[in-house]
Amino acid sequence: MTRTLQSKLRRQRAKRQAVFLVLGCAGVIGLVLLVFSLTAPRYTEEDGVSYTQTAGEVVQAPETTSEVVPSASAPPLSLGLGGDVTFGLAVADVIEREGPGYPWSEVSPLLEDYDITAVNLEGPLCRGTEPNPVQPSIYLKGDTSCAAPMAAAGIDAVCLANDHIMDYGTAGLEETLNVLRAEELGVFGAGSNNRAAEQPLVLESENGASIALLSFCDVAPAGYAAGEDSPGVSQASLERIVEIVGQAAQQSPYVAVFVHWGDVGSSEITMRQRELARACVQAGADLVVGCHPHVVQGIEVVDGVPIIYSLGNLVFSSESEEGKSAIFAGCLFSGGSLTGLEIIPLGVEGAKPKPLSVDQAQSVLQQLSAASPGVELDISPVTGTATLRI
Repeated sequence: MTRTLQSKLRRQRAKRQAVFLVLGCAGVIGLVLLVFSLTAPRYTEEDGVSYTQTAGEVVQAPETTSEVVPSASAPPLSLGLGGDVTFGLAVADVIEREGPGYPWSEVSPLLEDYDITAVNLEGPLCRGTEPNPVQPSIYLKGDTSCAAPMAAAGIDAVCLANDHIMDYGTAGLEETLNVLRAEELGVFGAGSNNRAAEQPLVLESENGASIALLSFCDVAPAGYAAGEDSPGVSQASLERIVEIVGQAAQQSPYVAVFVHWGDVGSSEITMRQRELARACVQAGADLVVGCHPHVVQGIEVVDGVPIIYSLGNLVFSSESEEGKSAIFAGCLFSGGSLTGLEIIPLGVEGAKPKPLSVDQAQSVLQQLSAASPGVELDISPVTGTATLRI
């Protein structure tokens, strides 16, 4: 065999090896991309809402980026916010008798009016039988069948930073996260560690507008707060609120914050609530709403940012008359800020929220106005709703 022929054969072998190498690398990269696209936790709802599930992940939450969103050009977005929801205690009896869709039957049209709707979920949805021994109060737990009707009613996301989501420990939380994700419900405020619990849930509407939802708990039992390597809820420390809300405000045109705070059964706003609310505002929140008192509390406007200290109950069974009234917040964001806020009174009877008559609604709104000195509420005698002047 001549030297020329040997060189030619060597070049042919080299070409074949290069082709095989390129094809092999391309195949591996394609497989990786396929797996990523199939497993990445991004969902698109039938109603046009999509979100990247970063809050409450069982795995480590991703690092945040420093990209600044041009808020002034942000498209409009409507957000509906409801108060405390539980499927335990007396509500569980109602659901067993009437079915898991019963609580939503009269309020669903309202929930579906908004691009995105979020509520506070008190207690896990799990099959757990071992309650958390560090819970000093009552234990709350709902059946896993309650997730699907909640999503079908128009709820897009649930806040989990509260004093009951860990009532059945780590297993209860993880099952809850899986159950909610299976129904494509976004979660925020709790997770496998503090980074996951504190990570904002970014929701995007059909027109491309996005909002970051955050939540903090100030009243959780000892041991419920997420740690560096332990699951739980995001804790309401002033330092962390300033950092986390500030980062979210840099990355999203709109930021809404839930805080679980205050005293159960009390309409009085505590100094601690005001302190935490101001920290959220100073860090860049566009809206702050509170849960936990289970009664409606007043509204305050700080530096142009509305603070609703307690929305009251939404799906609950309360013995007190105060606990049977609630407010629903209808929020409109546009051009990088909150431009409209409508307060819609609801009645909550036997675990079912429902619209009130105009007279009943006006009574609730007049009480709310009296509890909100310095805040201008335009109460409509026709619709039984109020608009907050921002």
